[in-house]
Amino acid sequence: MGRGRDRNLYEAIRLGNESEDPYTGGPDGADTCFLVRAESVEEAGRLADAALRGARCGLADWTQVLHLLGTEQATDSEPRILRGPYLQHAYRHGWRLWNRAEAAAPWVEQP
Repeated sequence: MGRGRDRNLYEAIRLGNESEDPYTGGPDGADTCFLVRAESVEEAGRLADAALRGARCGLADWTQVLHLLGTEQATDSEPRILRGPYLQHAYRHGWRLWNRAEAAAPWVEQP
C-alpha cells in the first residue's frame, strides 16, 4: 500500500457550545472543536463550517479559530473531519493560530 499525501492537522474552533446548561453551555461555555485533516487553512475552515451550519443559541455557525497542530502521514489523505464535534476550552498551546471576525472574512494569522 502506498503512502498518501502529507496533510496538515488543524483544530477548528467555534467559541462556545449549543448546550442550554446555564453553567457549561452557551457562548461562555466550553468551545465546539473539530480535528480536521486539510491541505490549507481555508480548506480546514470550509470543512468545519459545513458541520456548524444551523447553529443555535445565538452562536456563530462558522469556524472562528484554527490551530495548526502538525502534519499527518497516512495512506488515506482525503481532507475531512477526523473527530468532532467535541467540547473543550480551546487553548493555543503555542501552535500557529488563525482567526476571522466573520464567516466571509479572510483568515488572519496571529503572532
